[in-house]
Amino acid sequence: MIIQIFLSGLLISVALFAGLQRTSARIIRYGLLVTVAVGLVFVWAPDQSLVIARKVGIARGADLIFYTWVVLTIALLLFLYLKIVRLSRTLTMLARALALRDPLSPAKRSE
Repeated sequence: MIIQIFLSGLLISVALFAGLQRTSARIIRYGLLVTVAVGLVFVWAPDQSLVIARKVGIARGADLIFYTWVVLTIALLLFLYLKIVRLSRTLTMLARALALRDPLSPAKRSE
């Protein structure tokens, strides 16, 4: 019972943090809130993970949770990678714009 309360507190903290982040993508925020809700169900009714796992052809509920965690982690890594690429391109465009706006001649560079 104590571990369930502890895990619920952690999940609720994550949900509050996700809900307060207005700068993050809406789909990520909603996905995180759904994940927290499912996590709370599995914390308080762990037998449900076994029922769902059996319906999708997985032997154990713990395996279902692990597989889901792996898929969500890969999706998050892909999202972060794409965001880093987008930010890198934006930074490159800004650097080019600044370089073209205020070019330095070779004489000014050596000073």
